[in-house]
Amino acid sequence: MARIAPPSDLVGLIHGYSDYRERTAGFATRRELPHAEGVFIVNLGDPISITGGNGEWLTLKAGEAFVAGAHLKPALSHSSGAQAGVHIFLPLATLRLLLGTPMHELADRVVSLDALLGRAARELGSSLQAANGRDHRVLLLDQALRRHLLGVEPLNRQQRHALYLLRTRSDLDISAIAAEIGWSRKHMAERVRDAVGVGPRSFRRLLRFQTLTRLIAREADRPDWAGLAAEAGYYDQSHMIKEFGEFSGLTPTAFLARSLPDGGGLVEA
Repeated sequence: MARIAPPSDLVGLIHGYSDYRERTAGFATRRELPHAEGVFIVNLGDPISITGGNGEWLTLKAGEAFVAGAHLKPALSHSSGAQAGVHIFLPLATLRLLLGTPMHELADRVVSLDALLGRAARELGSSLQAANGRDHRVLLLDQALRRHLLGVEPLNRQQRHALYLLRTRSDLDISAIAAEIGWSRKHMAERVRDAVGVGPRSFRRLLRFQTLTRLIAREADRPDWAGLAAEAGYYDQSHMIKEFGEFSGLTPTAFLARSLPDGGGLVEA
């Protein structure tokens, strides 16, 4: 697995890429936990199947891609044990710009990119399959994302500021954020749902859960659960355990037991 930084003109629009090849033994299904970012993966190997949080099943052959919106329930990925592809890491708001689709329509769903972008998705998959190595794949992705993102009308200023405050100012309640940007709480909730797929409260919960899973991975050897709960922004350890179960269907200790090394995901029992 190689992590590749985005080019300078796409910084802020995407977080980067992961170009991966793997072969596993002993399992073929991963549990994909909810988080506060978009998902965009191009399959370049054996067929894979994805079950979204809504229970819908999608199968992809080599050269096909899928995207996923915000999930409040776990998804499942199924493979033969061998996988290859490219993962584009990007904010949900960027996925909104790329697709031109209100993100609440993709909540708890995984969708074929072909169903949303048609010919452009097929051409991207074919070009990545024919690429001459990793550097060429990255170049092709850079070019494709520039075509679809640069020059596209961004989210309006209030939407961007609302998302920024939801991410960075956990001390502000949602009514205060709405007042600061000059919207009613109801209107802000509608605009946040359009941009990221869920309302402000759920978006904040996803951000907090995402922070927690990253902290647990960092402290995997000897986790201080109470300390991690406080650092992630939970009221206390019992609050953390309750919300962890709601989002993952697991306890934090079961999550650790099923976690693969080096960010490889979560084995589904």
